[in-house]
Amino acid sequence: MADASETSDTSNTFTLQGVGASSVPGSMPAQEDRYTILLPDEFSGHTDSLAFFAIYDGQYGNHITPLASGELRQGNYESAIERAIQAEEEELLQGFWAGEELFAVAGSTAALVVVNLTRGILVVANLGDSHVLLGEADGEDHTSLKVVCRSRKPVFIIPAPSNCYEGANNHIPQGRNMLGRGIALSPPGEPSTPMAVCHELYKSPLKDIGEQSLSSGQEKAGIEPTKKGDLVSSYPSLKRYPLQSDRRYFLALITDGVTNTMDDETIMHQIARSKQDGMDADKVAAKITEKASGVPDSDNATCVTVFLDGHNIRKQE
Repeated sequence: MADASETSDTSNTFTLQGVGASSVPGSMPAQEDRYTILLPDEFSGHTDSLAFFAIYDGQYGNHITPLASGELRQGNYESAIERAIQAEEEELLQGFWAGEELFAVAGSTAALVVVNLTRGILVVANLGDSHVLLGEADGEDHTSLKVVCRSRKPVFIIPAPSNCYEGANNHIPQGRNMLGRGIALSPPGEPSTPMAVCHELYKSPLKDIGEQSLSSGQEKAGIEPTKKGDLVSSYPSLKRYPLQSDRRYFLALITDGVTNTMDDETIMHQIARSKQDGMDADKVAAKITEKASGVPDSDNATCVTVFLDGHNIRKQE
């Protein structure tokens, strides 16, 4: 996308200096990463100036947006995000019960951010293994890194599809949160599940399958009509952060294709240096994804970069 032009309002505590994004397939045959950027002019009817950013890793999920939620206008950003996720989940379930093959194997991780530029509020939600990083600089260009969102992988029991691979345990006690599907991973300290299994080992998205017949797509997902399984958690990890008006912030939303190749500190220092060198937000994001995709067997890599200036730091300059 084109770099966002400076979004400024004299009533705002923060100015949106730039927004950019880059998404590359890496060594993978298909691109399953997606991202969403909504700038303040897309939130009509709101008193406060809002922006929304999100990244998704998987097949589906990229329609999650709290844009239409009335709770957004009331400042209930966490509830608005939860409702948007629930709405997407319901659509997946409806498609599943209609027998559509896509919905039998679809699923996506998601990391979402709402920024209130008027009040200086940052709300972060995570379902999966993407990261949201926040860099903070004062007027003297002293920079600190805050990881506001890492992988969210709560422990729960997953019934493993019997046709996925030979010798699999019936249950794998570690789940990767997803919208619609949970990808099974090995718990800490135990041998890792093969990557092919991580891509194919999907859990039933339904709490009670019952006795009804399944479509071919549902059967491909390893679902048994007589079995009951726990619903994959679609409740995100939610955090709210106050932003200081005498600070300059840079925000990065990154998928695991980036974090698998670089640690968080390296990523944020690369972003800070690139910005200081005069790069626009799109080029900053592209530099991150290009580096991530340059390693052997690289995954899809996506980076969204956001640059914010507090109004007090602008007065100092």
